[in-house]
Amino acid sequence: MARHSKAAGRTVYTVVPTAETKPGAHRVEDDKVPLAHRVSAIVVAAGVAAGTAAIANAATSGTATELAAGAAELGALPDQQAKTIQTIHDVNPGTQVGRLLQTQQMYAQQAFEQATKVAADAHAQREAAAKAEAERQIEMRKPAKQREVEGWIKEAIKVLQANGTNIDNNSVDEIYTIIMKESNGNPNAVNNWDSNAMRGTPSKGLMQCIDPTFRAYKLPGYDNILAPVDNIIAGVRYTYARYGGFHNHPGLVSMGLGGGYRGY
Repeated sequence: MARHSKAAGRTVYTVVPTAETKPGAHRVEDDKVPLAHRVSAIVVAAGVAAGTAAIANAATSGTATELAAGAAELGALPDQQAKTIQTIHDVNPGTQVGRLLQTQQMYAQQAFEQATKVAADAHAQREAAAKAEAERQIEMRKPAKQREVEGWIKEAIKVLQANGTNIDNNSVDEIYTIIMKESNGNPNAVNNWDSNAMRGTPSKGLMQCIDPTFRAYKLPGYDNILAPVDNIIAGVRYTYARYGGFHNHPGLVSMGLGGGYRGY
C-alpha cells in the first residue's frame, strides 16, 4: 500500500496487491480458520461415522451394549441417556424378530383353523339342509293317512322317551306296520269277534289293546284308550314288557320269516 498527498491537506491511500491471485481458485473458506476448529470438525465427523457403524453392527449382532455405545458416539449422549438406550434395547433384537414371526404364525394358524371350521360348518349345514329336504320330499310322497299315523307314532315316541323307554324314531316303521295290521290305522277300531271280545274285553284302538292291558301300561295323563297317542304308548310299553322289544314281536318275526302277521 502506498501513500501520497493531495491538495487541501488530505492524504490519499492507494491499495496495491501484495500477492498475485491464482487462476481457478474459488475457496469460500477462510484460509485463516483456526486450526483447532478444523480438528474439532474432523473429530465430530469421525464420531458420527464411528457411531453409525456401531449402531449398524449392534442392530445386526443384537448387542444392546454396542447399540447404546454407538448411539452415545453418534449424538454425544450423556451417560444417563446411553444407559436409558441400553435399558430400552436390553432385549436381543433378533429374539424380538423371532417372537414377532412366531406371533404372526400363530395368528395365521388361528385364522386358517377358523376359516376351516367355518367351511366345515357351512358344509355340514348344507348337508343337513339337503337331508331334511330329501326327508320332506319322501314324506310328501306318502299318502295322507300314513303321514297322519306316523305323526301320532312320533308324538308317542317323544312321550315314551321322556318317561324312560329306550326308543327312537327308528321304530316308527315297526309300530306303523303293527298298527296297520291290527286296526288299519283306525283309532276308533273295536274288535267284537275275537276271543278277547268273547270274554268281554274287546281289543280297541290303533294297537288293539284290551282294557286291562291298557290300564296296566298307560302313562299318567294318557288315559283314553281310543286316543291315538295314548293307545300307542300303552301298546309299545306292553310289547317291551312282554317281548323285550319289537325284535321279538310275534307278528313282525313271522313276517320277517316270510309268513303272515300274527297278533300279539
